[in-house]
Amino acid sequence: MNVTHANALYLEGNLEEAVREYHELAREEGDVLAAFNYGYCLWRGIGTAKDAAAAKSFFVFARDMEGGESLYNLAIMYMHGDGVKRNFKKSMAYMRAAGDRGCVEASLYLGMAYTTGCVYEPDIDGISMIPFHKAEYRPNNLGLLVGESADFEKEEDERMSVIDADAREAFEWFRRAAHHDPTYVESLVAKGQFLYAKCYVDGLGTEFDKDKGVKLMLAAGKSGSAEAVAFLSECGISEERLLQMAKEKQETKY
Repeated sequence: MNVTHANALYLEGNLEEAVREYHELAREEGDVLAAFNYGYCLWRGIGTAKDAAAAKSFFVFARDMEGGESLYNLAIMYMHGDGVKRNFKKSMAYMRAAGDRGCVEASLYLGMAYTTGCVYEPDIDGISMIPFHKAEYRPNNLGLLVGESADFEKEEDERMSVIDADAREAFEWFRRAAHHDPTYVESLVAKGQFLYAKCYVDGLGTEFDKDKGVKLMLAAGKSGSAEAVAFLSECGISEERLLQMAKEKQETKY
């Protein structure tokens, strides 16, 4: 019994058996990936009864897992008050820790948070590692604001007070996302490349350099960013030309 076998059961739809194996591997062998996967199933109620509080304990156990995915999920739990008391400061502390461990989802989130100076609702409401965090394995109807405050104005003040807008920090987080290994997260890295390029186009956190921004947009477009392709089209560079340049296999240094 191993995580690969449990993942296969999960993907075959044998959810209860997969969850049982994740739990056994986590409890008996201390397998952190199994603990993460078991925590995720508990969090979402997949193959077992939903128990966010118990899920949190397994994410904490797996918090040192390489990649920062467990830290990201803890950030989301504290952001929404899901299984824990809502705490935006703790949420952002976990989010930054996730980014420091190389989580591209966290890097993108932090880039936007430092751009806006606000704890905003994430595009990606939790990471699944079953089998990895590909878009097709992400639930898309989870429902946000689990622990929504009855005092909306107070909540908005809290969201604004936790983080200050900082263009340079935003630039650095977008840069990290752009340079992330695209394996399993191609679309997210492409988004990071687009936002990194836009920093040069807009002069956000770095010197304005439209030429460099356009070159970086080319890299983002080749990686699959529709936003980058749209930008290039506005600059007079057609999608056909973009595809031609991709075929030339010319690497863009950024």
